[in-house]
Amino acid sequence: MKNSAYRKRIESDLTGWIEQGLVPATSREPILASLPPEIKGDGRGWIAMAATILAGLAVITFIGDNWAAIPRGMKLLLLLIAFLSSAMGAAFTRETSEKVSNGLAFLSTLIFSGSIALIGQAYNIPGEPIGAVFLSALGAALIGLSGRSAAAGFVALVFGGIWIFMSLDWYFLGWSSLSFWGVNGIAAIVAGTAWTLRSRALWHALIVSAVPLSFIHIGEFSSLLTSGFQYGFMDFFDAEETRTTGFLIFGMFTVLWAGLGWLGIQRDDQERGGGRTLAGYSSWVALLGIALLGIPFHPESDIPHRFIWLGASVFTLWFGASHRYGWVAAAGIFSLLTAVSVIFIDLGMNLSSAALIFAVTAAGTLATVLILKRRADAETGDASHV
Repeated sequence: MKNSAYRKRIESDLTGWIEQGLVPATSREPILASLPPEIKGDGRGWIAMAATILAGLAVITFIGDNWAAIPRGMKLLLLLIAFLSSAMGAAFTRETSEKVSNGLAFLSTLIFSGSIALIGQAYNIPGEPIGAVFLSALGAALIGLSGRSAAAGFVALVFGGIWIFMSLDWYFLGWSSLSFWGVNGIAAIVAGTAWTLRSRALWHALIVSAVPLSFIHIGEFSSLLTSGFQYGFMDFFDAEETRTTGFLIFGMFTVLWAGLGWLGIQRDDQERGGGRTLAGYSSWVALLGIALLGIPFHPESDIPHRFIWLGASVFTLWFGASHRYGWVAAAGIFSLLTAVSVIFIDLGMNLSSAALIFAVTAAGTLATVLILKRRADAETGDASHV
């Protein structure tokens, strides 16, 4: 935790402790004076990082502008020098300036990625663009792990996301493709980098990357369970058999991310890092899975699905608000508003059905509020008798 965030938390806690009589008011200033000083950066590290990247890009741009006039052997030599210089610079500046080191590592990943295409062009090597993107992701992941660079690891995940997007119309996306397992391996390498560096930025990026990867794995597994073979991301909802597969996909997807949200809450309760972040992302993804469950539902099952969706939204909103998980509560609010909007525009549902859903949901919500209020009053009464 940063010094500024730690200081704000202590100040907030002290106010509550003083009001409760746990700490005398006269102790406030001595406690605050004992805290580490709040250090405010002047941005020099970020400016140096930007300058490093711009200087490297200037060299790359100059080489690119004169690419046609450079002999083939010299082209390879220049690319190797540029890559090794940036990679070694990242290693040597690691101890003195982390941001400059990250900038150089980021630059080395760009040079490596560009070199794949440029060398292929210079030596007339055949290949598909998707293969170059995969190699770029792998190279960036290895640079990030070996150079202890969060920036390079982040670039690896970006290239991995581009690879997944490019693979939507190809046969690479699925268990039958070694490249797909390679992308999972790249994510694992970046996870190792994040674990080593305790990088919050990489933790965020890894959770986002896990969403499409988990969906693909669950899709493959679900098609094997229901049909005995993989569909390869066909339309799951045209026939009865594929509708069942789609329902299983979104159901398992929702359960997985709800479980990850619970895991994040447990980590936060144990004061372990990354718990609140995992809980926040997971709540959004799990509610998305519940919303998408309506796609493979039978048309006559719209009303049960809307009840499930509204109930999950209200529960998420209550839990996030009562336990001070801002992103969890925000997910509940957004999901609730979306569910209400979908109900009004749902083609197979008349206004009377919508009114029934609202009434029952409102009654259930009010009943929950009353139960919670009585429980809180009972706990307060018990505490007053102690």
